[in-house]
Amino acid sequence: MEHSNIFPPGNYRDIKTHNLQIQTYGQRIFRDQTFYEYLLEFLLVFISEKGNESNNLSDKGFSFPTNIQEEKISYFPHPRMGLKRFVFLSRSEPDKRFDVDTEALEDHRDFLKSKINISDTKLDSGFIMDILQDLLYGFNAIIGKRSWFAQSLLPVAPELIFNEAIGSKNQRENKEYENYDLEVDFGFEFNRRSFMARGGEVYYLHVLQGLVGQDELKKEIESLLTGLIKGVPQLSIVSNFIQGAWEEYHYPENDQEPLSIKKTMEWIPSNYSKRAHFTVIEMKNLLSSLINPLEKVDLLGSLIILQIMRMMSLQAAIKLENQDNMEWVIDLTDDTHGQIRKIATSSYRKVEENVFRAVHTADLKTYMDNSSRNRSETEILEDASKDTNRLIRKLGKYIDFIIPPKGAQMRFSLNENLVKLLVIILVKPGERMLLSTFLEKCYDHYKIIIGPKEAKIHWSQNQDFDLSPFNENSDKFQQMLKDSGFLRDISDATSIVENPFMG
Repeated sequence: MEHSNIFPPGNYRDIKTHNLQIQTYGQRIFRDQTFYEYLLEFLLVFISEKGNESNNLSDKGFSFPTNIQEEKISYFPHPRMGLKRFVFLSRSEPDKRFDVDTEALEDHRDFLKSKINISDTKLDSGFIMDILQDLLYGFNAIIGKRSWFAQSLLPVAPELIFNEAIGSKNQRENKEYENYDLEVDFGFEFNRRSFMARGGEVYYLHVLQGLVGQDELKKEIESLLTGLIKGVPQLSIVSNFIQGAWEEYHYPENDQEPLSIKKTMEWIPSNYSKRAHFTVIEMKNLLSSLINPLEKVDLLGSLIILQIMRMMSLQAAIKLENQDNMEWVIDLTDDTHGQIRKIATSSYRKVEENVFRAVHTADLKTYMDNSSRNRSETEILEDASKDTNRLIRKLGKYIDFIIPPKGAQMRFSLNENLVKLLVIILVKPGERMLLSTFLEKCYDHYKIIIGPKEAKIHWSQNQDFDLSPFNENSDKFQQMLKDSGFLRDISDATSIVENPFMG
């Protein structure tokens, strides 16, 4: 049975038994997932081998299998707990380390030492181990107060993209270390989804939407994304050496492929497809631009957040008004009492309200009838708010798209990094366009309103709408583009926006 309102359409599970926010926005976009975890989870799905839920592997990873439509898509990441333990354990908080892992790391390091030949007598193998650990730990992305197994690195090599692992204190505390014991590496929960909570999966499925029937574009994006992740092959060599030594020592009788786990993606609303073409074109432009790989990784993370926010705005608008009419008014002025400030604040308030109101279109009764939790409607809606309007606010503030960080008059704005991102994703590398065309693209792709022309189009039904405040806003934006090196004046009346990062 196919559902035309979800993607993949052959994913026939009953969506109405899920909570309101999942019914509305897909399974799932969750409050506790952090900036880097959206990016890392998306890339983890991309690099992993994938296949139908009921079948064995059907590809070798680094892929968008647009042919899989009949059922859920599964992917099979390799945990690489030996490498993860090597990088994070000794830097983690002492009270969150367990003897089984400490002993495993000691044996791992000793075995690594035996495999290293050092010609310089002033150096010892322990020092080399510390250098290797420091090298990899220097790419840390998510540390905080988490246990070592819940920490993550930047995606600077495929081997350094770890899946979520959650260890039980009771189990790890009472476990004795033994060589050959599979539970040393696999005695974790890999599918709890506390941190990598499916937001990256939602985004992956959305990109997949945009690549269906686009074989050439699919190949291009697969190649570009692979090139970004594999951009520093030396890190892969080091990582494979460390993980390979652990597997050689701990699993000496295993001559098969490295052990993997199985994770299964769910579904997203088919309405997301209405902007999926924009999504993949924007990604291609970013990946094609010649910029520092680490900066590109960060920009990709910001792009994912921006696009997820737009996906949710789109879905809310269609659910409530059956059209994509939810504007994002940008305020670049300094006037706290000016008209732009009032319009932008009011517009943002409406975005939050509508993103939350949309969950009221979901099937509350069926969810409550099937839920194992006895909660009131008020409690259910409060929970939904955390994964909808409050989640939008959290994500937007993280990338400085929603300001101020604290306090009243919340609104959309742009900083230098976001201006750079918009130029890179909307203008092909090495190409240029009129400023007026660029502003049109901002509106077409994101419903972003900066100048009077787009404001007039958006509020065309309101003949009395005062467009004059948008002139100052537009002037400020032009200056930001010029200061960042993206705008050139051809004449007094004509300016062009250029993406200078030609590959």
